[in-house]
Amino acid sequence: MDDLDMTPRYTPDRVIVPKAMKLCPVTNAISHPPGTHPRSPIKNDMTALELVTTRGSRWFGCERAYINSELRMVIVGTNTRDEVRMKWPVAIP
Repeated sequence: MDDLDMTPRYTPDRVIVPKAMKLCPVTNAISHPPGTHPRSPIKNDMTALELVTTRGSRWFGCERAYINSELRMVIVGTNTRDEVRMKWPVAIP
């Protein structure tokens, strides 16, 4: 990735799913480590975050993803050119 913002950010509770073309609630967030998601649209050499909804999934590439002590999914490593993800709320340390 080019310019990465390493600020931890919470994943959203709703995403637009291309199949539905509307905002859908996220029912599950799954972090796929590098090398474990060959069928995803994300390069297999990076961490892939899958946000699952009832209408399909949205995939995002990141440096790493984890669940914090609040049981919320957090991503680290956002491309600074991704205007949508740069607006995701910053995780409280």
